[in-house]
Parts: sequence; structure tokens; C-alpha cells
Amino acid sequence: KADTPILEQVQALDMSAPVVGNGIPTILYSTGAGGMDTYSLHKKFLNQLEDFRMSGDGGGKTVTTIPFFDVRMDGHGLIGAVGWAGEWAISFSRPTEAAIELRAGMQNTHLSLHPGEEIRTPLILLLPWEGDDIDAHNVLRRHVLKYHAPQYDGKPVVIPLSHGVWGGMKTSTSLHLIEQITKENLGFETFWMDAGWYGADRPVAEFQVFGEEDWWLHAGNWRVNRVAHPDGLKPISDAAHAKGLKFLLWFEPERAVVGTPLTIEHPEWFIGELGTIVGGNLKRPFAKFRLFNFGDPVARRAMTDLMSDLVTTQGIDIFRQDCNFAPAAFWAQADTRDRQGITQIRYVEGLLGFWDELRRRHPQLILDLVERGDLDSISRGVDLSRADYPVAPEADPIGNQIATEGLAYWRPHFGTVFQIRPRDNYHFRSGLAPGTGFALFNTGGTPDQVGKFIPADFPFDWLRAEITQYKRMRPYYYGDYYPILPCSASADCITTPNSEHSAAFEWAAWQFNRPQEGDGMVQAFRRDRSDDSMKQLRLRGLDPAAMYEITNVDEGSPRTVSGAELMQQGLHLEILEKPGAAIIFYSKVP
Repeated sequence: KADTPILEQVQALDMSAPVVGNGIPTILYSTGAGGMDTYSLHKKFLNQLEDFRMSGDGGGKTVTTIPFFDVRMDGHGLIGAVGWAGEWAISFSRPTEAAIELRAGMQNTHLSLHPGEEIRTPLILLLPWEGDDIDAHNVLRRHVLKYHAPQYDGKPVVIPLSHGVWGGMKTSTSLHLIEQITKENLGFETFWMDAGWYGADRPVAEFQVFGEEDWWLHAGNWRVNRVAHPDGLKPISDAAHAKGLKFLLWFEPERAVVGTPLTIEHPEWFIGELGTIVGGNLKRPFAKFRLFNFGDPVARRAMTDLMSDLVTTQGIDIFRQDCNFAPAAFWAQADTRDRQGITQIRYVEGLLGFWDELRRRHPQLILDLVERGDLDSISRGVDLSRADYPVAPEADPIGNQIATEGLAYWRPHFGTVFQIRPRDNYHFRSGLAPGTGFALFNTGGTPDQVGKFIPADFPFDWLRAEITQYKRMRPYYYGDYYPILPCSASADCITTPNSEHSAAFEWAAWQFNRPQEGDGMVQAFRRDRSDDSMKQLRLRGLDPAAMYEITNVDEGSPRTVSGAELMQQGLHLEILEKPGAAIIFYSKVP
């Protein structure tokens, strides 16, 4: 019947874990979505009187670290994860030799609740384990796949193979491209239209050309630009559907540039204001934007209705929600002295409700939630582009390898995008993941490319064969994961080019195994500067008494090897090219 006392530094997880064994406890974690080392695995030794902190600063994309961890101690450990689509923090301290203190939750809370008011706190997952650490991570992967992956018709989502285009590409050009990519029977499953399709009616560049792009300047005005798309986007989605493709459309509903219609008509639906150097548009390098308040039930209902209507009228199958700013500064602006954290809490509750309501209204709609990474977000949506780094034409394929190694420890569903380098198997196979997307032309295009895109001499047979292999591989990504050759057998491999400790000197290899089906696959990469052309790859999770048929996709006839030999002596593999990549399938002989 009265306000509560101040609730301060409320932590959803606050516990003490006893130290087991004689070694120094190690915290295993992965970085966030950054450069070449995106999602790379790291180990932190926690000595007595030491502290370690992980955080999701900014409350949007997971840039520094993802909210998963494993505290390892001589055959024992504790895996944890946080669900919170806002600013979270995880801290570890060892005040005594005998125990580790763990705390996790929102970064800051200092608030009083009013009579009848309630809030939720971050979701915490804990998995104590004993025995083999990789087996423990596979228990986690199975749990995440069953309980924290979007479900469709009672089964976990299958992330599609996507072809990406710029949203400014005209309808006529898009229709021509759909015809091109489907007549070659390449196997694409989604036509991905990215930013730039919306805003005021105006001429726009058909490619993302730095210095001319204005996608950022029209965010918040979610109406179709009728100059580029006179009849809306439905003709494009209809053409995609007619060819058996899903249609993906890009949005950023959390941000609106000041002056867009909704900011004028309903200023009360927004929080704060920030001016920033946009970059990418030389004519208008500075803009101001506001945060749409998903914590306001009236505003949220209006946004839900708007987006739901676009899903229906434009034929959207995949709703891509990006986040190109840090909303935490706006939340803090809206809080009063004794209600610090309440704006973020209401916002996060509302954002989850927004996603849930879209799925309720459109049960088959796939949500593509870009680089969020927390347990609440990955339970509702996929991430088709786990990082921007691989999109750059000069990106090192090792970056994609490292990202797969790092993310596969924690969860089985994620996607990546990259640019095609024709006939480059090493680059293509480095980018394969549970979900994969790319375009058959450079996204930084020139006017003479319009309507052409794919060179006449493009090696369609090569790409068709690689995509066929990828689709054979895809189901295995949802199985158990076994890292075979992490860089230098260490989780902290430097990727600095030309360094004598660089990952370029190493191999990478991993195995995905389906024990119930008795089959799986191995991916192996001999990197740029490795002098070793042969490796023995010890496999795991097999039946030692069974025989397995082994097929290297780049070699001839399959061979038969016993499970015991594959597990004890290893799979003999030779990669002559430097760099080079191999894909090996295996299945138990009946």
C-alpha cells in the first residue's frame, strides 16, 4: 500500500561457488561482435583476490562479450547465461581461496516500486557439470536448442540460405535479379532486402555507395519509398514466393530520426534526443534521432500494429530488426533519482512483448534479431549476421572460422554473411554456419552494374556444388559440437596479421556429431602460413565397435574405418593447398 524502500543493485544471480581441485579456476567466455576476433574464445584465470567482469554496455548489440560463461575447476564447472535485452553485467571475484562469488543482472538498479507495481529481472541459466567440459557444453547446446531456440511446427528453426540486396534497389531491378538467381537453380531460400527501401519518396542509389547512402537519415519513417518501389514491395515478395523463396525485410524500429512523421505526430512516444555524425552521407553528415519507447504500452501497440500490417501487406517472411546505436543513454535520461533502471526494465519487457506479439499474430514469421546474443533474444529470434566484419571484401576468412569456433560452444543456431569470391573454396567454406547469406555481386556497386550483377563467366557449377554440400552439412550444425584443433590448443590465439603467433600459422578443425543418427561431419582448415599439410583428427561421440563410411567431398570413393580407430588414432587428413579447406562426412555402416 506504499512505495517500497529503495531497491539497489538488485542481482538476479548472487551466489558463491566452492573452488574444487588444486588448479587455478578458469573462466571461459567469448567476445562480442567486433572485428576479426569476433566471438573468439578466451580464458581468464581467477586467482585469489582477483576480479573479472563481463558486460553488455549500451544495451543494444553485444559488442564486448556475449552473456555466456563457464567456470572450470579440475573436472568440475558451472556454465551460465543471462537473458536480458538491455544492459547486463556478470562479475566474478575470489575473495578467498575456497570460493568464487558470482553476480549477474542489470548493470544498475536504484529504484522504488509503487503500490501494485511489479518488475521482472534478467533471466539466469545455470548448468553445474562434472566430468568432461565439452560434454557439458553439448548438454548446454541441446538445452538451448530445445528451450531457447525459436520453434516452428514443434521443431527448432532452420536458418535459411539467403541472397542479399540493398533496399534502394528498384522493384524492376530486384525482379530481374530474382529471375537471374533462380534460373541457375543455385538453391537460395531467401531474398534479403536490407536497409534503404523506406522513407520519403525520392530517388535513391540502387547500391550502398558511401557518400550517397541515406538509409540512416530516414530511419523511423517506415513507409515504402514509391520512387524506388511504385507499387510497394509486394511485387518483389510475390516474385520471390513464386520462385520458392522467403522474403526478408530490414527494419530498425527502436530508432527514429528527428523530423520523421512519427516523431512529429507523437513526440510522447519517444525518449531523449541525440545528435551524431552519421557517416556515409556527405551532403548531410549530421543528424539527430530519438529512441522509440517500447516501455509505453500505447506506443508499443501502435508500433506492433504498424509492423504487423507491413508483414501482411508487403509479404514479409523474415522480420530483420537491426540496432545501430546504444539505447542505454536514453533510458538513463528518462529516469528520476529514485527510479534509476525503471525505464530500461519497462523497455526490455515491452521489447520482448513486441516480439512475442508479432509471432502470435504471424506464427510462421522468423525474427532476425541482429547481434543481440542474450538468452531472451535468441529464444525468440535468429541472428542471420552474427557480425559485420565478414561482409567487407578484404575480410580475412579466419574471422569467420573463429566466430564459428567461439559461438558453437554456447548455442547451435546463428548465421553469418560474407561476400562471394568465385572458385575460392577456402573462403566460402570458412563462412558456412547454421545460417549463411551472401550476394552474387559486390554490395558497393556502380551504375553500370545495374541489371547485370552476375558476370557472364561466373562459375555457377562451382557455386551450385558448394551450396549442395552446404545443405548436406546444415543439419549437422544442430548436433553435438567437438572442437578438434583450436588455435595452438589455446583459447587465446592472436590473429594479428604477420605476427609469429598469428592464427595464420595454424589449422582449425571441428566436428559436429549426431549420435542418434550415427552420422556427422568434420570441417578442417589449413590456414595461410601453415607448413603442415597433414593432421590426425581424433573424433568423438562415435561407437567404437561400429564401422563408419568416410567421405571427403574433394576426393573419390568413400572408405570404411572403425569407430575405435577414428577416436583413438584419428582421421588422417591431408590438405595440400595453403590455405585450404576440407569437408568430411561420416555415417555408421548398418
